[in-house]
Amino acid sequence: MKLIATDLDGTLLNSAGEVSARSRATLQRAQQAGLVVVLITGRPSRMVLPLAEHLGLQGHIICSNGAATHRLPDGVAEDLQPIPAHVLHALIPQLRIELPDVSLALEWGSGMAREQNVPDVAHAAEPKSRPQSTPDLLTLLDSQPILKLIARSAALDPLALNARINQLGGGSVHASSSGAPFSEVAAAHVSKAYALERLCGLLGVAAQEVVVFGDAPNDLPMMRWAGRAVAVANAQPDVQQAAAEVTLSNDEDGVAAYLERYLAGLEQPS
Repeated sequence: MKLIATDLDGTLLNSAGEVSARSRATLQRAQQAGLVVVLITGRPSRMVLPLAEHLGLQGHIICSNGAATHRLPDGVAEDLQPIPAHVLHALIPQLRIELPDVSLALEWGSGMAREQNVPDVAHAAEPKSRPQSTPDLLTLLDSQPILKLIARSAALDPLALNARINQLGGGSVHASSSGAPFSEVAAAHVSKAYALERLCGLLGVAAQEVVVFGDAPNDLPMMRWAGRAVAVANAQPDVQQAAAEVTLSNDEDGVAAYLERYLAGLEQPS
């Protein structure tokens, strides 16, 4: 094992949305042992960079479901994979026609915007945030690289909404779910696996030297790519089935428990 990549919500973070002292200490211990630790999440960079600093991590973080890779500790964006503006110019009007109840928001890492007069579709971990509202999201598409389109529907659950968006997108986008009550739409080629493979290529790390931890459908691509895939006990059934191993739940510090066993093996005298 050379690189550890862990999802945040539902995996490394407990139900209170926090990293326990045990998990923090274990990640630092892994770094001290020479392992690369990468946070890989659907969250935007504005939420992940402060957490990485708190955890004392070095190297990189992967945000927005693989659409953005940032360098630590300065937070510089080294790899951005936005949704092409022309794709969103076509898709958003289609969604409005086909799904009249849909609520939409745009995410660009340092900020987000939502349409006026629709329910709040901000990230579940940002209940107190006040994303800017605009009469028409289409007016923002050419002003910054859009990393994610967020869509929410009262009529469709996130998995059904993903399928409908992917159908309407005709291969131009990739909609996935992180366990939040909305669909997260990225460019067609973007996933956690895509970003992790690119980063590992730069670092000279092979897939079989990577262990990943996850709990939700958007973790499945990287779990199928990595040499070792570990699901937490609270992971969705299809994620557990895709994993080679299942550790304790996020509220039981499952990631830390797994890594503690591995690190103990490294520290045994030869």
